[in-house]
Amino acid sequence: MSTSTGPSEPLQLPERALLLHIGLMKTGTTSLQNAAAALRPELLARGVRYPGRHTNHRSAVNDFMGQSWGWDTAPVEGAWRKLRAEIDGDTENRVWFGHEFAANADDATVAAWRAELGERAHVVVTLRNYAAILPSMWQEMMKEGHPWTFERWLKNSFADQPEEELRPFLERHDQGRVVTRWAEAFGPENVTVVVVDKSTPSLLFDAFESMLGLEHGLLGTAKLDGKSTNRGMSVEEAELLRALNLRLRKQLTWLEYCKWLRDTASNSMLKRRKPGAHDTKLVLPTWAAEAAHARSARYVEQIRESGVRVVGDLALLNAEVPSSADPRLRADVVPIDAATEAVLGVIRQGRRDEDRLFTAREEVVELEESATASRKAGPALSEASGRELVRALGARAKRRLRRG
Repeated sequence: MSTSTGPSEPLQLPERALLLHIGLMKTGTTSLQNAAAALRPELLARGVRYPGRHTNHRSAVNDFMGQSWGWDTAPVEGAWRKLRAEIDGDTENRVWFGHEFAANADDATVAAWRAELGERAHVVVTLRNYAAILPSMWQEMMKEGHPWTFERWLKNSFADQPEEELRPFLERHDQGRVVTRWAEAFGPENVTVVVVDKSTPSLLFDAFESMLGLEHGLLGTAKLDGKSTNRGMSVEEAELLRALNLRLRKQLTWLEYCKWLRDTASNSMLKRRKPGAHDTKLVLPTWAAEAAHARSARYVEQIRESGVRVVGDLALLNAEVPSSADPRLRADVVPIDAATEAVLGVIRQGRRDEDRLFTAREEVVELEESATASRKAGPALSEASGRELVRALGARAKRRLRRG
């Protein structure tokens, strides 16, 4: 049987342990990743390496698992090998890494993770109340370009035979199966479940600080905004994004979609705006809340029987959530400040692109002048050798790095 504990009890992992955080989505993962990335030097000074240079390790995790993110894309080849080299090169510190896409792993892939990481690995699964997380799950799908209404998505989520497109997403959030799968591969003694709940907002950071041997309160010193904390959208904000998906998904590549919608229009709303009087909170229909309650009861029992360590109260995963017999799930009008922030996000991205293009043009002119001067009366840039251009570009890059 699993045991419930609190972060005040001994949770600290052995020295040089590898803490692999596999999610799940919408359980505070974005806040943790942004805090860790912002405090990377402070963590290392305290014996914890958060490897890499990016906010999270999505590319490395997907590369190891052979999965891509977004339509018509491929894994970033070599991303895991590079991260693994940094992990192996650290012979002194605990290492904290991972991404919620690791929760997508099937039995064979989890076994591959076990073989890859060895005896030092400890897996952490963060969970939230299943019913409460459903609106956030739908919104995450919309951020990946899906145009489904919330009502259609809910009906498929609880259907005996959901549409094929939705199956991977549902399997990723099967809390009971995810926990038991990793416990069977790594051993229940090497898996910790952290139950996240709004009534104990500090528990998540406290648990990770305890496992990593950090002083309590350190992670909370990182400054996070709406984008960093990945807040949920209102009905109206979500409807704006869904309408854009309907019109633009087929016209954009995944990278274009991320650039112009996911990382600009959508994130600008989340980062720069707070829902106000003209926003409607997304609430589950009563039938969906009841179905979710029945499903989460099974999840809780599976986790209890798995034998893993539990931080927090498992009963919170199955607590009743607010619902309505006929909630508002669609919107015909969007608050003007939400639309404004979305448009401004796209404009800011366009200005950043213009600045980069202007800088690139300046560098081309300077390179031509530099190449001409170094060759005295030699040929123009178009006639310079590739080796000369590489040397010039390398020297420029080094000067820019020194300038910070």
